[in-house]
Amino acid sequence: MQVGINYPWIDYGWDFGDPPSAWIPAEGLAAWRETKRKRIEEDFRRFSEQGIFAVRWFLLGDGLNYGTDARAPRKEGGWIFDPLPSGHSFYSRLREDFEFVLQACRNNNLKLFPSLIDFHWCRPGLVMAGNPGIIKGGRHDVIRDEKKRQVFLDRVLEPLLASSLEFRDSIYAWELINEPEWVVKPFSFFRAPVKGRTVSKKEMKAFISEGVRRIHSRRLPDGSRAFQSSVGFAHWASLNRWDAEGLGLTLHQFHYYARHNRELPEHARLKLQPGILGEFATAEEEPWPDLKAMNREQSIVNRLSLIEEKGYSACFLWSANAKDKASRWTEDAHRELLAYGRTSNGNTSLSQA
Repeated sequence: MQVGINYPWIDYGWDFGDPPSAWIPAEGLAAWRETKRKRIEEDFRRFSEQGIFAVRWFLLGDGLNYGTDARAPRKEGGWIFDPLPSGHSFYSRLREDFEFVLQACRNNNLKLFPSLIDFHWCRPGLVMAGNPGIIKGGRHDVIRDEKKRQVFLDRVLEPLLASSLEFRDSIYAWELINEPEWVVKPFSFFRAPVKGRTVSKKEMKAFISEGVRRIHSRRLPDGSRAFQSSVGFAHWASLNRWDAEGLGLTLHQFHYYARHNRELPEHARLKLQPGILGEFATAEEEPWPDLKAMNREQSIVNRLSLIEEKGYSACFLWSANAKDKASRWTEDAHRELLAYGRTSNGNTSLSQA
């Protein structure tokens, strides 16, 4: 089994493209970017040494630096947002930073699993304290408005796909959005609107379908598709509820945190295949019922072994940088990862580590 890791960000929402000038002034920008790039190179080198095969990274996150100051989302009753104009400096910086990461992957024999936006992109805008020109979220117009959707994908996704084609061997798959379920309005004539849910399922599916079409339009010389397409669904049931096959997705991804004491399903039970775990908790404080029933320790090596036993070909640990109760990325965790590699028959990269 191949084991990847969620990076998933260094500075959430502003890892790619220039940071907000209120936080990193122009005179400090070059040094800031150099420091960040050195960290990426060091992290990727270590990932490679540990036998990790791919890195999943949230590119734009909640959109914090995609439109600041006069170009930021604005409150006019609801939140209104327009994609940045063509030729804006953000686009060249975004592509430059993205290509740097792809080159770092190539240098370290890793693959990148880019996730274009996170569900927080669609949350109501949140103004940063003391900085009215820096707003998290509030960009759901890009999903809801067909014209804005097309402009956004033209100006953001298409250039990144062009860069990806130049580094074809360093791309694992392309993900359009992480956990869209959390911002989609439940449809019912009898239920009040749910706070923070800003888009309809129809609108979100239209965004995903259009993104998938563009991803699949990139072809290799033999005419085959250059990239697989994916969405980071929060639960395996979403693969069917959202009709992932009808959306055109080719890599069926879900996340597993054993919520409500639910066991991890066998891969063979999934109606849509191939299926991967794009995220799973590594912290012992997030126990898995399967392991508890078998009286096995809640360790990373046991979780990886269980995922492999259940027939999955790839999974991504949560996480290298996020600070939350589901993450454990310590020296002990590194040793557990290598221990799994020494006992696994399926993952050649780990078994060589």
